[in-house]
Amino acid sequence: MTTPAPLHRSPEAQALLNPAFGAYLLASSIYAAESKAGQPMPWPSAFLVLPLVLPAKARNSLPVKSTVSLMAWVDKNPLQQAAFAERAISLTGHTRISLRMAVRHQAVEVSPLGLSCPRKPRPAPGFGQEVTGCARAAALVGRWLAVTDPNRAYTALGVRP
Repeated sequence: MTTPAPLHRSPEAQALLNPAFGAYLLASSIYAAESKAGQPMPWPSAFLVLPLVLPAKARNSLPVKSTVSLMAWVDKNPLQQAAFAERAISLTGHTRISLRMAVRHQAVEVSPLGLSCPRKPRPAPGFGQEVTGCARAAALVGRWLAVTDPNRAYTALGVRP
């Protein structure tokens, strides 16, 4: 029996797929959603965050302000919507690991109503522009998900919960 070859990722991919970074982005999104809606983020919505935020092309296509709705963004970005299903599938495991880390470190709390963030997430000192951009995008996505039914968001993005 042969041993599988280890995954070799670029340093950028390793940094983006770090579970602690994923936990930070999820907490940022959950905090923004909870602040906007006044209630916890539904559990399924969390699985939409990282596929919209981590890939640079998707993140860079997001609007600066949440005045553009998720549905309007999907209509204006058919290529992003077409690629979303594959990204969501490939990032499901990473989202689970990141959520577990966020819960373990009390950055996110689980309740019967959904996911909540007890305090505003803050980046460690010295983070660069890409981290700031990812956090901004995560907060935007959180605000979108706060006002969009999870089933409708999944349908618009071409995936099923």
